[in-house]
Amino acid sequence: MTTRRSQIKRVAAKLFVESGVAGTSVRDIADGVGLLSGSLYHHFPSKDAIAFAIIDDFLRDLISRYESVHPHVHGMRAELRALVHSSIEIATRHPYATEIYQNERFYHGPNAPAPIAAAVQRAHEFWLDTAFRARDSGELRAELDPPEFARMVRDGVWWSVRHHRESLAEQGASIADTLLAVFVDGGAVPAPTQQSGPEASHDIRSRLAVLEARVAALENGPDE
Repeated sequence: MTTRRSQIKRVAAKLFVESGVAGTSVRDIADGVGLLSGSLYHHFPSKDAIAFAIIDDFLRDLISRYESVHPHVHGMRAELRALVHSSIEIATRHPYATEIYQNERFYHGPNAPAPIAAAVQRAHEFWLDTAFRARDSGELRAELDPPEFARMVRDGVWWSVRHHRESLAEQGASIADTLLAVFVDGGAVPAPTQQSGPEASHDIRSRLAVLEARVAALENGPDE
């Protein structure tokens, strides 16, 4: 059953993405919920408190999901797959939270609320730990910097979530697979390996014979 508090957060989240926190009034939120403006204050002291609650709820669920899944998988591919799929799953439950966080510098800037900053750091640690373990095990290419690799994969996830917000529930698995293919396996088809052994030698001799025949034909000129 949806509580009034949850309803307020859901309506406010959409308005915050459309107009920004500063551009959204308490009355806008109250109208969207079907409350008088004064009644809204029985549930939240301010619109900033609503924005905080939206992001805080998202981060709590995200970390809880990471903690429940990540320790049970091992190896770079399995760990990243767990993190990517978990991220998209939780983002589907909180469809506007990541955009509010990205759009509002107050929540990710140097003066971000301490609980938000601490939760974000905790979430980042899962990605960093995976990258460092992959480096130490030899699964991550030696020329790649683990923190930068972790940041690029993580940012790829959250920007994909933002781009596909309206279809995330239906396309989440496909989006996750694409991210994993690009960042873990690489997007390019491997170049074919050069042949070696008797078959390769025969192929080379055949090509040389064709070239020699063409040269001979050119030297002899056209038939009289």
